[in-house]
Amino acid sequence: MNQEEADPLGKRFSPSGVTARSVHRRLTLSSASNVSRFVISLGVTFFLTPFIVRTLGDAAYGFWVVLLAFVGYAGILELGVQPAVVKLVGQYQGRNDRAKLEELVTAAFVFFTAVGFLASLFVAVILPPLIPRLVREFHGFVGLRILLVIVAGDVMILFLNYLFAGILYGWQLYHAKNLVDITAWLIHAALLVVFLLRGGLVFLAASKTATDLAALIATIVLCKCTLPKIQPAFRRISWKSFQELLGFGGRLFVSATSARVSSYAQPLIISSQLSATATAFFAIPVRLVDYAKQIPWALSAGFMPMFSELDSRREVAFLRSIYLRYSRYILILTLPILVLVFVYGRRFIGIWIGPEYAERGHVALYMLTAAALLEGLQPLLWRLFIGVGRLNLLVAVSAAASLLAVILSFLLVASMGIAGVALGVLVTVAAAQCVFFWYSCRYLEISPGVLFREIQGRPVLISLVHFGLTIVIARFLGANSYKAILAGTVLSLLAYLPLVLIALLPAERRKLGDVIRSAVFRRRKVAVGSDRGT
Repeated sequence: MNQEEADPLGKRFSPSGVTARSVHRRLTLSSASNVSRFVISLGVTFFLTPFIVRTLGDAAYGFWVVLLAFVGYAGILELGVQPAVVKLVGQYQGRNDRAKLEELVTAAFVFFTAVGFLASLFVAVILPPLIPRLVREFHGFVGLRILLVIVAGDVMILFLNYLFAGILYGWQLYHAKNLVDITAWLIHAALLVVFLLRGGLVFLAASKTATDLAALIATIVLCKCTLPKIQPAFRRISWKSFQELLGFGGRLFVSATSARVSSYAQPLIISSQLSATATAFFAIPVRLVDYAKQIPWALSAGFMPMFSELDSRREVAFLRSIYLRYSRYILILTLPILVLVFVYGRRFIGIWIGPEYAERGHVALYMLTAAALLEGLQPLLWRLFIGVGRLNLLVAVSAAASLLAVILSFLLVASMGIAGVALGVLVTVAAAQCVFFWYSCRYLEISPGVLFREIQGRPVLISLVHFGLTIVIARFLGANSYKAILAGTVLSLLAYLPLVLIALLPAERRKLGDVIRSAVFRRRKVAVGSDRGT
């Protein structure tokens, strides 16, 4: 670790000849692009969600949430193949193995087309007679058949997008795909604002399907324009091609499936045991916390292929240094968001959606935020172990935790309402993260004390101080309007900035000072040159 402290941004060369500075540059570009995508998505959701809820009504919005849960279940058939595409595309591209790359992409296309058709068939044919049995407040929504056919088409688009987005991610072209997604979201939002009142649920589904189709077409065009010409290889693909995809993706499938089952079971449990309206009250805290959780996801998205590359070259020390350093950086950037959700979340929901949502959902909000905090203490955990291919223990623990969360939710929802579902999530996340922490120590060959000191120690310390300061600010300024919450948030983040220096190592603070001085010097030099020119 002394070597890392002496060179926090890493000018030295790795054994492969790749400088840590170039790694830093690539990771920063991917992270910045993904964060920009998240911020715009958050802004669109902020303005659209209350509009959709008020336009459709609580029961119809709750039904839409349940319908999206079924779409999420259809996504289970992805079987973890998209991450396999990302990993293997990058791997074969790095080896310049065009033949294997074409074989891989063709096999993935066949797979996603087949499972997409099956999932669409389920939504369009099998789901309609099940809806009245699963939604207690169902009274025969007008146009249900048409609605489900449209959603079925969107499911097919979803599976094809898995492939072509995975190809772009494998080449680390996150910024290109993000630009396409952002454009589609903005068009979708504009269509809803103009036509939702007249079109209702059917138009909501049609608008989403149309913009998703446009985004898919744009993604395919990007693949053709920015990547080498890849020809279909239907004659070369064999069962071995699918085994390679499913062999890596299969273990991810178990984890992803169990997580999706747990996540999408929550609205189904609530709607069947309580009501569709209660589902809406639960969905808003879930959405708010999920957006907070997407920040570390966005920041870490580009790390998996990097870890895979370093592991294939057996650059263990270099990999370890990146994991420890960037995990701490991501925590420094993301913990303040969860602090703000803890302090302002309840009042924000009351203003954003309505006082009843804040009153009935605030306990669930606090529990879900605590679960997100525990889950986010190792932000690069899954990126690391997917990249190095060590997933057995993580998958087993994740599957067990997800199953237990469903069981606890079902047992607690009758007595505790939606808070019981959130408590089930919190308990299982806490148990799983304890096991993951131990496994990380074992793989990285460091003690728990060292891992906590290098990653969580400093960020957690300054976040506790930040939490206290934010509570004081909220009480002083109040939180009864958007203006008060915005002012409190800005003041809270300004108070957090000096604390960040505590979370940096001494060498990192010196490097940051050098960067700031260098930027100031260049600006002065440009200003002097401009004065002389005039």
